Amino acid sequence: MSRSNVLNWILALIILLLLVPLLLLYNTQISPQKVQDISTNFDLLKEHQQLSLNLGHLVFNARGYVIYKDDRYLDKFNEYGLRVIKQELDLYNRAGSDRQKKELKELIDLTREYTSLMRQDNIDGLYREQYEPLAIDLQQIASRLLMERQADIKRNTLNAMALENSTGAAAAFLILLSLALVITGFLKIVFPMLVNHDRMAGLFDHIHDAVLVIDHRGVITKAGKASAKLLDIPASGVTGRLLNEVTVQYPPLQNITKPLFSVLLKGKALSNKQAVITGRGKRTFVNVDYYPLYYGEKLTGAAMVAHPVEMQKNKRHLFETIEAERKKISIEIHDWIGRSMSPIIHSLDFILRAHAEKIPADVHDDLVKLRNHCQTAAMDMRGIMNDIHPYLIDKVGLIPALESYVANFEQLHGINVYMFYQSRDLNIRKVAQIIIYRIIQEALSNVVKHSDASEVDIYFKSDTDALRVEIMDNGHAPGEVAAGKGLWGMKERANLIGGDLVFSNTESGFSLTLTVPLVLEGKQNGEN
Repeated sequence: MSRSNVLNWILALIILLLLVPLLLLYNTQISPQKVQDISTNFDLLKEHQQLSLNLGHLVFNARGYVIYKDDRYLDKFNEYGLRVIKQELDLYNRAGSDRQKKELKELIDLTREYTSLMRQDNIDGLYREQYEPLAIDLQQIASRLLMERQADIKRNTLNAMALENSTGAAAAFLILLSLALVITGFLKIVFPMLVNHDRMAGLFDHIHDAVLVIDHRGVITKAGKASAKLLDIPASGVTGRLLNEVTVQYPPLQNITKPLFSVLLKGKALSNKQAVITGRGKRTFVNVDYYPLYYGEKLTGAAMVAHPVEMQKNKRHLFETIEAERKKISIEIHDWIGRSMSPIIHSLDFILRAHAEKIPADVHDDLVKLRNHCQTAAMDMRGIMNDIHPYLIDKVGLIPALESYVANFEQLHGINVYMFYQSRDLNIRKVAQIIIYRIIQEALSNVVKHSDASEVDIYFKSDTDALRVEIMDNGHAPGEVAAGKGLWGMKERANLIGGDLVFSNTESGFSLTLTVPLVLEGKQNGEN
């Protein structure tokens, strides 16, 4: 699964997991308010009930006073009148809607009108005409307000219960959706990642190359089992530690692991780098590849893959077999065709010297042309023989063979070639000498094909571990240099003997550097 899909899954899961507590938090904020509203409505309902009861006492005492003319009824009427007016004003001030305030204002006005009538002298005449209808209106309005308050309580209670139920249902749905998303993510993302991790772990344990992986902080996250043997480190003992700490503890690793930091900083791979590992009384030459590790577009670490030069053994054997066959073909050409060409040339020379006066001029010219053709064919044959197998290496060594080839090259192409070396004895195996010869031969051929150089310098530099051959010209190749078949073939030949080949196009010309190990597993190449 792609990185974007993984991020989308994680983001969706986080959102769902955050929605549940947010929903519950919202519920905890709203529910107390709903409960408070219901409690307030119950208090108001209680006051409305008390108001209705007091209105009933007010009307009762008014009727009692009209019927019995007893001042005690009048005193009670005045007492309940004040109490009712106070309750109505308190309810008016606490009313939540304009409609309730309007009805309470109407009730207050009716109550005041009702109590004012008791202070008139003709109360008996007005009682049935005005007073009793006002009493009925007061009781009806108070009953209506009481019923509305009861309806408000019922509505608020139902709303609170509905909110509680909907919040719980939404939370349950989000939890189930989160569980479904977790299960789907586990099956689609986590489980395949675990499987791939186990496969990679198994690959790390069984691969013959030494593999070392670091994260973006420089901490070693993985070291294959082959690392213990080739790099001479405990694979399990270095995992989880900083690479700098490990190289301090195991100094031979400093040279081979140093490019890892460059790869980590620049994010570019480095391939086929050579290094010598010293440990356990022997020196091992290895080829190392360094790779940046990305997750999506983010650089997350770097990996190093090292394998000993013995990995090229089969290729070297094949090369040696081919070279032996080429040598055989070259010898056969020399023995059969060369043996025939030499007598022909000598015979023509004898005829031209001994019978020069007897031979007609036109025949003499034809014989001279034939002799020159034979000589050219013999020289071409020697060139072909040298291309098939550089026979001079077997006779006089690499440096003299190259000097002979360079002399012919200068005559053919008019390009000056200068060779610089400290010793003519390079102390390397014949197969390495042949490969170096072939690479230099190909490099000079590339100068003719792709450059306008007039001079080529070849430097041979030897140190304790390796021989470095630098080939530099003063030409200017057009554009960036790309590794075509020629350069790729030279690099492959260098790999056959555990070497490496790098090239660059500078302001002063094209440069090619060949590195060939002189020491392999504690033995000099010259011993074989």
